[in-house]
Amino acid sequence: MPVDPAFDPENRELYTSLMRSPDGYKFDHAVATTYSLDFETALAIPIAIVFRDAENRDEMLRSPLALLQSVERMAGRMAIYCDRGRIKEARPNAARLMALYEKTITEVAAPGGGAFHPKLWCIRFQPERKGMPIRMRLAILSRNLTNDRCWDLALCLDGTVADDICEGNEPVVGLLRALPGLANAANRPTAPKFLPSLLRDLACCWWDDLPAGATKIRFAVNGLEAGAWTPQKGERLAILSPFVSGDALKQLASGYDDPASCQLVARAEELDCIKPAIRSMFEIQTLDERATEYEQEDREEACSADLEGLHAKAYVVERGSRLHIHLGSANATTAALVPTRGGRTQNVEIMATLDGPKSRMGTIEDAVFSEGFRRLLAPYTPSEPPDQDAAAAAEKALEKLRIKIAALALDLHCTQLTDTIALEVEIAGKAPSLDLPEGISCFMRAITVANERGYDAAELLSKAQSRMTLGSVPLSDVTRWLGIRLRDEQTGVEVAFTLGARLVGVPDGRDAAVLRAHIANVENFFRYLSLLLGSLGEGSFLESEAAGEGQWLRRLGQGGTSLLEPMVRALSLDGGELAEIDQLIKRLEDPDGGANIVPPEFLALWASFAPLLTTKGARQ
Repeated sequence: MPVDPAFDPENRELYTSLMRSPDGYKFDHAVATTYSLDFETALAIPIAIVFRDAENRDEMLRSPLALLQSVERMAGRMAIYCDRGRIKEARPNAARLMALYEKTITEVAAPGGGAFHPKLWCIRFQPERKGMPIRMRLAILSRNLTNDRCWDLALCLDGTVADDICEGNEPVVGLLRALPGLANAANRPTAPKFLPSLLRDLACCWWDDLPAGATKIRFAVNGLEAGAWTPQKGERLAILSPFVSGDALKQLASGYDDPASCQLVARAEELDCIKPAIRSMFEIQTLDERATEYEQEDREEACSADLEGLHAKAYVVERGSRLHIHLGSANATTAALVPTRGGRTQNVEIMATLDGPKSRMGTIEDAVFSEGFRRLLAPYTPSEPPDQDAAAAAEKALEKLRIKIAALALDLHCTQLTDTIALEVEIAGKAPSLDLPEGISCFMRAITVANERGYDAAELLSKAQSRMTLGSVPLSDVTRWLGIRLRDEQTGVEVAFTLGARLVGVPDGRDAAVLRAHIANVENFFRYLSLLLGSLGEGSFLESEAAGEGQWLRRLGQGGTSLLEPMVRALSLDGGELAEIDQLIKRLEDPDGGANIVPPEFLALWASFAPLLTTKGARQ
């Protein structure tokens, strides 16, 4: 009896649920890869880990202090790698918090000249009791680290670390091992300290029961070495791929004589650009726009009506008595699947294969084209490829320029002025000069600066000047992220993105300055303490913006929302919260001797705890 359909669109899972620890375990470290990224979604990951059991998570996502505290705890325990130049434009509020998160994100490039395109999370969980094994989670996704609402796929595997090596994990281990070396050699950051031990544990992880009725799991990575993954031939093939190209589709259909044996679901605008002779090799459908259009309904849970287009990538093959479900990041495109003369693909991609008997996994109809999924489909009706108008041509030219600018290694020099830090950007290494095409402008700014237009970067890119000034900012606003905006003056088309630079000469105490800027006053100090101590839920310190400083001081000795009670509990449990408070008090001290944010009444209370403080088990 086949299991439930693997591609049922009603089986919804939140991205942040990947971070949920198994019972009896706590989050330890994680490595993630993505093609594109936005800061707001990246900030939601640490808050999902730190406040996993909080009922008012939506409120905390709107709270800069909750974001601040979660980023502080998680910044050194995660590493996220994304394609260079594919970080979306950031809002200033998120940009300031990213100063604490900037070492977590590293921009990399595909060795073959295409896109760095894999999407995965590898997470390690430590047991809360001695004697229990370490557990790992591996998620292979088609979704980027953004708030996109397209229909995507995810394979989530949980396993236990043992003493012997699981050779099947080597492709994933090899990809994660290669990540630090894919950053620009001119100014690449150091690899995360936890990466070697995480790779050792991943190499020895054995996965629990596989989903979808599969009995075997395999992994493959394209774009790092010679050779390329492609699905094995069988009797029947089904492809889900939003983006397609002629050469890749021709390669995939080779060996299948009947178009009914090759089923393809893709975006209509992509299919319109494929030659009719190649389209004729497939039985083609698209997502029905009416089925994926959001409808305003009074319902509590998301369903397939919330979808906004196809982004899933999967290849399903019936091969004898077995079914192979291949899913991951690779579209049915030349860059993803077809090797170049060098023997590897242009893009870096990752795919996972679930393999099992059809008696357990079902046929293509059972696994893919379930009733729920068929409701979203419509027959493909060819249209003429749209003529490229001036705006489309301009956008294409700006995208090519984005890739060239993103390949540059940038250094951001910091110089201490009287009250602010002067910023100057410089191209590092021996990159060639880059002359902007006529009619195209490039503006650059520090993303925490209010000047959203930015400074004209033409002379910096052409190397007519070695450094370009980006103004000056308070120490708390210093961050390595630069906002880039490209504009075609004739059409008004713009492309905006965020690019990372290497900070050079940043004064000591920048992280503490960010902390002081966000906490800023006594009211926020007590709110932040409540987050450190976990006193969340009803009566949370996140409530009431009008309580006033005196109100918080009166609550110090009260029950219910009192801070005294959780501080005593933290002392007895020795979980590290008091060590965090000790560090917080020190970091909030004004280095210039100004007024202290921490009120004297709390310092008097803290004097009773400080002599009893132990750093054993403290979170650093």
